Amino acid sequence: METLRTTIKAAVGQPAVRDTLTTQLRFYFPQVTAVEFGTDELTVVSQDAVPLEKLERSVGQILERFKAIPRGVRTRTLLDSGDPASVEAWLADRPARFPTEVLAGAAAALSEELRRVARRPGRRAVTGRAAQLRPGVNVYGHESAALLAALDRFANRCIAQAYDAEELLIPSMIPSSVVDRSGYFETGCQHLSFVAPVSNDPDLFEEFLPYWRGAAEKGERGTDRQVLDYLKAPRDLLNPAACLHCYQLLEDQVFAEDEALVMTVGGSIFRDESGNLNNQERLYEFRMREGVVVGGAEPVARMHGELLDLMAVTALLLGLDFSLETASDMFFSDGAGAQLFAQLVSDSKIELAVRSHTLGRKVASASLNKHGSHFSDAFRIRDERGLAASTLCVGFGIDRLAFLLTEHGDTGLSELADRVDANAGRITGARS
Repeated sequence: METLRTTIKAAVGQPAVRDTLTTQLRFYFPQVTAVEFGTDELTVVSQDAVPLEKLERSVGQILERFKAIPRGVRTRTLLDSGDPASVEAWLADRPARFPTEVLAGAAAALSEELRRVARRPGRRAVTGRAAQLRPGVNVYGHESAALLAALDRFANRCIAQAYDAEELLIPSMIPSSVVDRSGYFETGCQHLSFVAPVSNDPDLFEEFLPYWRGAAEKGERGTDRQVLDYLKAPRDLLNPAACLHCYQLLEDQVFAEDEALVMTVGGSIFRDESGNLNNQERLYEFRMREGVVVGGAEPVARMHGELLDLMAVTALLLGLDFSLETASDMFFSDGAGAQLFAQLVSDSKIELAVRSHTLGRKVASASLNKHGSHFSDAFRIRDERGLAASTLCVGFGIDRLAFLLTEHGDTGLSELADRVDANAGRITGARS
């Protein structure tokens, strides 16, 4: 297929802004396959023509939001598996140790589960890693499905057993009012998918099926916006983040200064990233396992250090090529520049960035996020002094971890189990 190249004037120096600009342009213009940067220009590579005026306007608006970020501001690396000495130093004197006995038990359960599945023979409905329904949507079978489930159970065991965490079972939908109160419309509007059932108005209901059949006959099904006329006004959203369910449950509650509640929550998360979607690491529906901590400042700060250690030792246990580094979210709103700058100069977001040797870049596979008083203020969660309670969450991207463990296609579950056992001995046997 022929590719088109469109070049416009734009000077983009900061790496974080380049990454943000690339992602946002592929969100707005799904036909864009790549963005290349020169000294004073950028070029978009696309499969179909990109409207020049709209492209120039979008680039100008994005750069205007980020113009105040100093050129030298960038992420900081806290640990890199490519530096063996730093890894050995971390294992010997971990800054805040995640409970070793919990990690050892969860690792043993993980390897046992992987071996049990590997022994099951039989014909399979899904050949290969996954059946790709469309960009961003997969069906997983046998070993892939089992690996996803095992990784989720591993993360859940670690969080639940270390902190006597309450396990929450959440639906795939959340009221849009809760998402709005949490501030997500301002910080992540691009991720949101509304849920709109078919109308129960008798006239519209009777008209819907003939309309739907007619649209199929004309080849318009899935492209005709008239379908919206037959739907109810949406009240709910597909989950853009699992932790959002937790804070509304604690509305108006008060915590002691030395008290913290830990919840573990997992399920499907939905983020339509438009032209960024694929069937590897960028999915519309994917699975997350999150640990959410709410309470007094001191215990929450202590758990932050322990959960940072959990991210590191999980990557070491799985044998991943990774770094722990400060990071930022993808902001689209008018305050995006200030939000990005605040995250880059702090440790409010730390990511487990795993090097993918098939994609040729790092993939964020887990993150640890401090929220300050953001959610506590929104839902009036306080400590006994009347101050906003502290909150944080750690999230593991189950689909991304599974992809990175099997991306070469020659690593089976038995081999992964052997790797986990070998690495568990090294990690849990390190000097306390």
